[in-house]
Amino acid sequence: MPTCEDVHAMEHGARARCLPEPWMCRVFHVDGSLRDIRAPDVTRAEWIAVLERLRAVADETEVEHPYPRLDPVRPAVAELFRAWADEPEREGTSFAFRARFGAVWFFALPFDEEEIEFSLRPDDVVDAADVTAVLRFLAEVAGASGRRTVLTAETVRYDDSLPTLCSHDPGTGLAFHL
Repeated sequence: MPTCEDVHAMEHGARARCLPEPWMCRVFHVDGSLRDIRAPDVTRAEWIAVLERLRAVADETEVEHPYPRLDPVRPAVAELFRAWADEPEREGTSFAFRARFGAVWFFALPFDEEEIEFSLRPDDVVDAADVTAVLRFLAEVAGASGRRTVLTAETVRYDDSLPTLCSHDPGTGLAFHL
């Protein structure tokens, strides 16, 4: 019977899954759902600070948006939020922001100004370097927003009662994991 690592290697080629710690296997278990990185109770200014920080430190970033008056490749982050706020319905007009740290992509579709949310695919986390990239991303979001940032299972909206898989507190600089 093939192991999880064997199946993952067949699906992903040379990047066989090799997570060195049991907690990493639990947090990034491939179960068909995404993992969410969230910073609740934020302001538009904190969202902007996070996206600008990610542009500065990520290996790569991409933006897609439906606003013809903005730069199609690298629009100013504040302008993205301003254009989004000007939309009368705010439905179907959000923008997409993606950032890559190492081999792991994180993506956001801002629909709520009061909660920062990025998602990632757990099957993209295949080794210790990828876990380090996730923890670094978590710390960057926490540091730029000034808010405790958590990694949870995929949810519609964050609630304090949800299990936290990992977190980073910018006030103490401490990280927590399962």
